[in-house]
Amino acid sequence: MIAELGMVLQERRTRLHMSQSDLAEQSRFHRSYISDVERGARNISVKNLSRLALALDIPISTVLVQVEKRLTAKGTKARKRA
Repeated sequence: MIAELGMVLQERRTRLHMSQSDLAEQSRFHRSYISDVERGARNISVKNLSRLALALDIPISTVLVQVEKRLTAKGTKARKRA
């Protein structure tokens, strides 16, 4: 789930034509933190997710729905292979 969350955040950032440095500045996180989150290498608290979502101008609920869709699609693909 952490990896899917990172992918959703990264896609949103790139859709807005923002660099990791831009997002770091907007959210007041270090660029390496943004990188770790996007790669799924770091857990993220709801508080920090809220800050990132605000900087990306997207409701947290929308982020979570997109994560859920990715997880559902991933599960469907895994069941088809079995």
